[in-house]
Amino acid sequence: MKNVREQVSQAASRGIFFNTGNGPSLQPIDIGHDDYIGLVDPEIAFWSLIRKDRLSDALAPDGPFMKQVQGQRAEFKEEMRRLRFGLKPTAVYFNPTDRCNLNCTYCYIPEDMRREGVTMSPDRVIKALGILREFFKPVLPEGVKPQIVFHGAEPMLAREAIFAGMDQYKDDFRFGVQTNGSLLDAEAIEFLTSRGIGIGLSLDSSIAEVADRTRQTWGGSSVYAKVCEVLEQLQGYPNYNVICTVTGQNMESLVNVVDFYHERRVPVCMLNPVRCTRQGARDIKPKDKKGSRSSEQTISVCGCLQIRSR
Repeated sequence: MKNVREQVSQAASRGIFFNTGNGPSLQPIDIGHDDYIGLVDPEIAFWSLIRKDRLSDALAPDGPFMKQVQGQRAEFKEEMRRLRFGLKPTAVYFNPTDRCNLNCTYCYIPEDMRREGVTMSPDRVIKALGILREFFKPVLPEGVKPQIVFHGAEPMLAREAIFAGMDQYKDDFRFGVQTNGSLLDAEAIEFLTSRGIGIGLSLDSSIAEVADRTRQTWGGSSVYAKVCEVLEQLQGYPNYNVICTVTGQNMESLVNVVDFYHERRVPVCMLNPVRCTRQGARDIKPKDKKGSRSSEQTISVCGCLQIRSR
């Protein structure tokens, strides 16, 4: 069999073969498998796995594989055009503060911003929401409410402002808040749950020692017990989820993490790979092969990486 890259780079002067400018632009991807190779067309987000010993047959211009790719390429291309340029926004992540009360090792926000950044006043949040309401009016169909998710840093440091905004525009938006959970007291939980506000929490392990490796206060104190307390208080509330950031610190125990959430009737948990935008996150990024094995183990036990409890 010819070298895979030589086969994929073949072209024909008639312009009907792949990689000639007039047909599919199929690129080989080594997936580290003994028998299979990946083929992708980046322009249309197409991918397929092909047996290495059948690659010549798959890339034959008159073969069934190439005919199918050619037959659907225009449809895929139009779909990608709509996704890139035709969609109109229906949601906004709204950061009411730069600051955070935690110093998570993998945070993507610079440390000086989280320590000393700006926090919006209630008036400023309300004004900004008014601008967003006017923006969305001509964008969305009548009766469809856009979503505002107060995010961060830690949005509960701007609690007064975001609660005022939620009350002011309760009829105009669907609201949510993504929080580390450490500042949610009984009054705040009552405010949010009584209005059906979406709540997202963060907890990286079922064991305090592991969770504390990546998520602590600026003074090095644990918030594990507090977040677990919030989980207990939210049991039975349907509109919340928990994010577990997957790092080299917790990767070996992901199955236990999912079991932990399931026992507490968490409606949805998401295992999100660490975002490697800053060095602290890159330092604890799992090795790719090791991460793949852990994810496969988690999937085999749980079915998928987004778990919905019944």
